[in-house]
Amino acid sequence: MRRILEIAGCTLIDGTGRAPIPDATLRVVDGRIAAVWRNGERPADPQGPAEQVVQARGKTVIPGLIDAHCHISYGEGKTAEEVDIYGGPEWAAVRAVWNAQKVLQSGVTSFCDPGSTWNVAVTCRDAINNGMFDGPRILAAGRHISADGGFADYFPSWLGMPVSAEGVLCSTSDEMRREVRRQVKNRVDLVKISGDSQAQDTRLDAGPCFSAEELSCIVDTAHGLGRKVTIHSRYAKTVAAAARAGVDWVIHASYMDPGDIGLLLDRQVPICATMTYTANIVQHGRDVGVDPNYIEVKKRELDALVKAHRKAIEAGVPMMAGSEAGFAVTPYGQWHAREIELMVELLGMKPLDAITAGTFNNAKAFGWEQEVGSLQPGRWADLLVLDGDPMADIRVLSDRKRIAAVYKGGELVPRADSLPTRRRMGHERSLAVSSVPLNR
Repeated sequence: MRRILEIAGCTLIDGTGRAPIPDATLRVVDGRIAAVWRNGERPADPQGPAEQVVQARGKTVIPGLIDAHCHISYGEGKTAEEVDIYGGPEWAAVRAVWNAQKVLQSGVTSFCDPGSTWNVAVTCRDAINNGMFDGPRILAAGRHISADGGFADYFPSWLGMPVSAEGVLCSTSDEMRREVRRQVKNRVDLVKISGDSQAQDTRLDAGPCFSAEELSCIVDTAHGLGRKVTIHSRYAKTVAAAARAGVDWVIHASYMDPGDIGLLLDRQVPICATMTYTANIVQHGRDVGVDPNYIEVKKRELDALVKAHRKAIEAGVPMMAGSEAGFAVTPYGQWHAREIELMVELLGMKPLDAITAGTFNNAKAFGWEQEVGSLQPGRWADLLVLDGDPMADIRVLSDRKRIAAVYKGGELVPRADSLPTRRRMGHERSLAVSSVPLNR
């Protein structure tokens, strides 16, 4: 028995960048979109009448949001130790599937986890796909591949990289190749490279922690095994090296050299800025105890990012949208649409283009554009019904009260009036030896 749903009378934004369709009806058959039409242009109905017709006059329907940067294993930690060490794999996995429901209820029907502690993102993905828990569709990476002195190599050399850490240390090309193969064996969809070197924190002209040959080794091995590759790359030389190595998209590109914009454009390498994390530290960092000096660092980074990305957008470089949810400054279910707002607010993008970045562009980068990211026939009916017009006020997407409904695969997502809450357990927190400053 086929299940047929129609959502009628809405303004429809299909996610592809095309102009909104007024007075539209969207027909869903067995969870996938079968047809879209304007009032008076109804096609023949070979499948028969709809079981359910949802009247959506005065509302806007858009694709379910896709967050290209959500760390479901991080548990909203405040420190690297809380993210990388505390909690344990069992607790992190249970916590992740619990948090995934908050992400889905916020209107995010798909996300990419580009870097997980343990193998939690893969576990969370599989548990959702298996029907055990509600949650978004997940493109899951394993641990970041990092080199000595690179980003994610946080801990002292004498301690080494804990097996629980978000990063995994690889010192030779053979180790990098082996780690990619190991991650693919463990069912990742995506390989994440931790590209920046710690030297770049003080020397903007320094290079990445990997050589060109090492980057190519990782990318070629992953691509040869049918996996996507992305890279943490805030600094100019890392961005350029990553584009030359053939990564599928770059993350941050905060200090990108405007002279390299043509390189990204020629190779059609998208940028996922993840401004939300940086902007939230600038605006709310004091509320969660961020070091004031680090807030100043993030202010400078945000200024540089905005200047560089405005030029990249003007040149036509594809843009993606990701929030970096999972930290104390970016809790799950609250900030996912903020990146789309910031694209409009800080980067000067039109609301329609920003929505496209957070739907179709992300799906295309994932290789999912035939399945999700747009409201076209054949795609899964992952969509939001909004009380308002995001073309007039993009902040509608972040207002939980104005999200009238969320559908995933044509099924209405149960949503509470407010997000579920929990208390943080002692075993997932850093141990504070003393909160009393020393008198010297």
